[in-house]
Amino acid sequence: MQRDVIFSSEHVIITKMADGFYIESFKAGMTVDQFNKLMTQHPEIKISSFMAIKNALLFPPKPPTKFGDVKERVSIEISGDELKAYVTLCVMEYEFIGDAKVALIKEVLRKLGECGVVFGVKQDVLLNHLCNNKQLLIAEGIPPENGEDSKVRMYELKDPKPEVKEDGNVDHYELNLINRVNEGDWLGERTDPTPGTPGKSVKGNPIVPLPGKKYPLVYDKNTVKEVVGEGITTLYAAIHGAVHYSGDKIGVSNHLEITGNIDFKTGNVDFDGYLTVKGSVEDSFSVVADKDIEILGVYGVGSVREIVSREGRVYIKGGIAGKNKAVVKSRKDIYTKFVSDATIICEGSVHIGFYCLNSNIQAKEVILESPKGQIIGGKIEAEIKVISSIFGSASEKRTHIIVKGFDREVLKERLEKLITKIEHVKGDLTRCKQEISIYSNTNSLTREQHNAYERLKERFYEVKDDLKSLEDDRKSLVSYLRTKGEGEVSILKKAYPNTLIEIKKNVKEIDKVVIGLSYYVQDSEMKEL
Repeated sequence: MQRDVIFSSEHVIITKMADGFYIESFKAGMTVDQFNKLMTQHPEIKISSFMAIKNALLFPPKPPTKFGDVKERVSIEISGDELKAYVTLCVMEYEFIGDAKVALIKEVLRKLGECGVVFGVKQDVLLNHLCNNKQLLIAEGIPPENGEDSKVRMYELKDPKPEVKEDGNVDHYELNLINRVNEGDWLGERTDPTPGTPGKSVKGNPIVPLPGKKYPLVYDKNTVKEVVGEGITTLYAAIHGAVHYSGDKIGVSNHLEITGNIDFKTGNVDFDGYLTVKGSVEDSFSVVADKDIEILGVYGVGSVREIVSREGRVYIKGGIAGKNKAVVKSRKDIYTKFVSDATIICEGSVHIGFYCLNSNIQAKEVILESPKGQIIGGKIEAEIKVISSIFGSASEKRTHIIVKGFDREVLKERLEKLITKIEHVKGDLTRCKQEISIYSNTNSLTREQHNAYERLKERFYEVKDDLKSLEDDRKSLVSYLRTKGEGEVSILKKAYPNTLIEIKKNVKEIDKVVIGLSYYVQDSEMKEL
C-alpha cells in the first residue's frame, strides 16, 4: 500500500495512505498545541478521531492509527431550490497566489461544470475572495417572481349615523339608511391575478413561478351581473333596489320607492323588502315592511295607524307628531328628528334628534342626539340607559324615566360565551375558506366536485351571516357594559323638578333643578356621578 510521509520527527510520524491519514508515535514530547499548529499547515486533513491523536501524543509508543480523512480540495454544494451554489476549498496556501491561483480558479470552474453549475457564477469571488475552509457563495440564480393575487374591491354599505344640524331656525336630522342603487350601478370589481415571472437556477434550468390566486366574486346572479373586461371583472346592479350582503355575497334586494305620500291612492303598504317613501304617511294609514323603512318627507308623519319594520330599522326624517295615535315598531334601531304624542316599541336603540314630547317609548336605549335634546312628559322605558341633555321642563311637566337595568355579571358571562362562539365560528369560516381555495384554484372540476363546491360556498355564506350577527351582538353587549352601574340615566345639562327617575326599582324624584349628573344603580343602590 502506498504510503506518503506528511510529517516526521523523533516523536511522531504522520503518513497519508489511500484511506486517510495515520499517526504513529515513538516517544513523548509533542504537545497538543504543537500538533494543532501542524494541522493548520495541512488543510487537506479532516480529523476523524481525536482519541487516536490523544493516545499517540500522551501514551507513546503507539502503532500507526488512522486519525483523519482526506478533505476534498474543491467541494461544491447546491441548495435544494438550485438557486445557490457554494464552494469550500482545502488547498495549500501558496495556491492562492500567482500561477497557482490561476490553476486553482480553473479547477474550481471545472468542478462547477462537473456539478452542472453553468449560470450565475460570481467572477468577483473567483478572482478576489477564495480562501480555505469557508463556505463561499460561488453562484446564484434568479429567483422566480410569483404572481400577484387578484384584488377585489366591493361596494361598501354606509353605516347609519345620524347627523344633527341646526341652521338658524331650521333643524335638520340627516341619515342614509338604505343603500339604493339603480340598474347598471357599480357594485364591485376584481383585477385578474398575474402569472408571475420565471426564474433561472444555477444549473440553467427555468424555475416556474407560483401564479397569483384568483379570488371569487361572490354575488347573487339574479340581481347582479358580471362583465369581463381586459384584466378586470366588474359587477353591476341588474335591477333597481337596495344593496345588501348575505355573508360575502352581494345582492340587490327588493326596494319599493314611493315618490309621493302613502294615502288613498296607494292604500296601506305591506312590502317584503326595503321601502322608501319620499313623501309622508297620511293619518290613519299604515306602512309595514320586512326590511328597513325610510320616510323622507320634511314634515314627517302624523297620527298614522302604524309603521312597522319586521326585521330592519326605521328612519323618519321629519319626525313624528302622533296625536296620541301613532305607533312605530322596529326589530332594530329607530331614528327620527322628534317624537310627539306617539308610541314607539323598539328592540334596538331609539335615536331622537331634538325632542321627545308626551310620548311612550320602550327600547334597549333611548338617546337624544342634539346638545339641545329634551325629554318632556310621557314615559320612557329602557333596558340599559337613557341619555338626553334636558329632562322635564321649566313648567315642571311630569316626566317619567324608567331603566329596567341589567345584571352586569350575567352580561359579562353572555359576552364571554359569545366571544367563544365567535372564535369557533371564525374557525369554521377559515376551514370553509381553505376548502373553497382548493376548489377555486382547480382548473377543471367534475360535476360532483362542482356540486360540492357550490354547497361549500352556500355554507360559507351561512357561516359568514352567523358571524356578522354574532359580531353585532358582541358590539351591543360591549356598549351596554360601558354603561355606569347596571342601568343609567345620563343628564348632560339639566333635569327639572317633577321628573321621576327609576332604575332597577330604585326611585329618585327630582325636586329641584339638577345640573349635569348621571344616576346609576350599583350594589342595589342608586348613586350619582
